[in-house]
Amino acid sequence: MNPMIVGLILFGIFFVFAALMYTGKLSALIALPLMAAALFLTGGLFYYKVAFVYPNSHFLLLAKEFMRVVIEEGMPRLWSYIITVILGATLAEILKESGVSKTIIRWASELGGDNKIVMCILLTLATALLFTSLVGLGSVIMVASIVLPILISIGVTPAVAGSLFLLAMSLGGAFNPVNWQFYIDIMSKTGNVAPVVAQNQLIRFVFPFAFIFLFVIIGFILLNARRGFSSFWAVGKKEPVKKKGADTNAGFLAILTPLVPIVLILGFNLGSRILISSGPGRAPDTSFIKSLFYSSGYMFPINTALLIGILYGIAASGRGKSGRIQRLTKSLFDGVSSSAPVIGLIIGIGMIIRVVWDPVVGSYMEPVLKNIIPSSPILYVVVFTVCAPLALYRGPLNVWGMGIALGGIIIGTHVLPPVAVMCALFSVGMIQGVSDPTNTHNVWIAGFLNEDVQTFTKKTIVYTWILALFGLILSAVMFLMK
Repeated sequence: MNPMIVGLILFGIFFVFAALMYTGKLSALIALPLMAAALFLTGGLFYYKVAFVYPNSHFLLLAKEFMRVVIEEGMPRLWSYIITVILGATLAEILKESGVSKTIIRWASELGGDNKIVMCILLTLATALLFTSLVGLGSVIMVASIVLPILISIGVTPAVAGSLFLLAMSLGGAFNPVNWQFYIDIMSKTGNVAPVVAQNQLIRFVFPFAFIFLFVIIGFILLNARRGFSSFWAVGKKEPVKKKGADTNAGFLAILTPLVPIVLILGFNLGSRILISSGPGRAPDTSFIKSLFYSSGYMFPINTALLIGILYGIAASGRGKSGRIQRLTKSLFDGVSSSAPVIGLIIGIGMIIRVVWDPVVGSYMEPVLKNIIPSSPILYVVVFTVCAPLALYRGPLNVWGMGIALGGIIIGTHVLPPVAVMCALFSVGMIQGVSDPTNTHNVWIAGFLNEDVQTFTKKTIVYTWILALFGLILSAVMFLMK
């Protein structure tokens, strides 16, 4: 059969599963492994090395290849990121149990005084700082149950308060090493990019992107937080049940815990690039700033940085009532438990990545995509900006679903650099992280504030879409314009 026709059939399978996820018929946890299996089996029916028409080929050969590619090599494809997720969740549990989160928010609210705008900005920064380390719905519930009543009490409307919290959480997520590792793994394992190069490229993009994000949030505050009301809503609301140890006032050294992994990663990366750019091997016609900005530097392992952050947090937060070893053990168990749904998704994503990169599937999908992928910087920005809302409702650009599969296929065509593909998904992913009403954290916040979850989508979609546009422009300038 014509390879183009087979490719179109495979893309039809892709969009059928996307539609099933969009309509809520299948969860991503189930849809991703099923899609991986359907793609491989369909491609295998026509691929000359395993197809039934090939001499001496039979069903057992296709079954053997299916088990090898989809199960044995696909399921553990992103095993290193699974470790990252568990370590990140453990660090988040330590921050919750030690009282670091409440202390940081309390400091921000005290510094803000009576000025509503200043208070909103400081609480945004405090929330973002926390989510550089926090992950999971439990962390959202803990922080939101503190921050949202404070915002309501100063006269911010519930719709704006919930939207602002979602924006702040995603801003912090842009600096979360757990998220960094995800994109680094995808670039290194699908685009054959050296991990140190992938980390350097991602960090180069994240910092200017985060400044743009911060300005977007400030614009949101100035346009929305001025209008409000005087309310005692937060005073009369029943306080959530507090966990044992949650009232602990963390000391200054413990407050630094969220910064430890980031400082290690960025510090070693920047420090090594300074040594490289100022050393005797530096090219004489290359400026110091340019070589500092573009050299790869040393990649401090993210899992190691998270482990050091965990040990630092345990040491700096004191012995507590149960002792450090017991707290560490409990945090590890709770972290593994809270990570289980994410780990399930990661296994499915790994299966998809392995399948779309196998010749059985990739050789048919690649020619189709080569005809439609935007290769010029302008078309890259225009196409991904127009398609950005497809990250909503578990759509085909949702990174925690079909998006990463599509990204892997695009990388396989070699039309765009792997970093440009990942930065496009990173940019449009902010629409999903903030504005998607199917997110569990959006649903919980809506229930906590007695708002319709779609309210946050309507409030934030313009801002996150603008952010995605500027992120795509930044990516095009950095990685597509030579």
